[in-house]
Amino acid sequence: MRAFTDYETTREYTDFQKLPAGAYEITIIRAEDDGKALCLLFDISDGEFKDYYRNKFAEDRKSFPDAKYKGVYRLWYPNGGQYDDNAKRRMKTALKTIKEENNLSVDFTHEWDGAALKGSRTGMIFREQEYDYNGKHGFTVQPFTTISLEKLHSGNYIIPEAKRLSSSAPASANGFVDVSGEDDLPF
Repeated sequence: MRAFTDYETTREYTDFQKLPAGAYEITIIRAEDDGKALCLLFDISDGEFKDYYRNKFAEDRKSFPDAKYKGVYRLWYPNGGQYDDNAKRRMKTALKTIKEENNLSVDFTHEWDGAALKGSRTGMIFREQEYDYNGKHGFTVQPFTTISLEKLHSGNYIIPEAKRLSSSAPASANGFVDVSGEDDLPF
């Protein structure tokens, strides 16, 4: 068998627990405008997954120095397209929830400083989202919407179904795709 030169210093893969779909209390680290969206950088601030995104970022940076921070909720700006109404409603819902939860005196009808949101706490619902990227297929958990801390702590919320790719084949009740029939099997 062939050896490689930096075997002793090469990092091993480690298990990092996947965040389950659910509702969590979050703290906003900062708000940024990337030109297309208001990006809320956040982390989970309570419970079993406290500091989940900071810990994941630190772990990712050990193997990938250019790793990106994954705790980001993007609120897309209206752009004249067919989804403008949804974008405006989602942004207003998020900003109103954050403002009320934290007694902020920000007027979102005028230009405002994203620093005003730093340290704000609110509830966030996460759902599974299917992906197909560079030949890899699976599910990831993404922020879906903000909710009040009252709803979060009372359990008065619904976790939405996973968002599937539109090209996905429907699975049967047992989770397997039906391949019966006269066609050749895919292997």
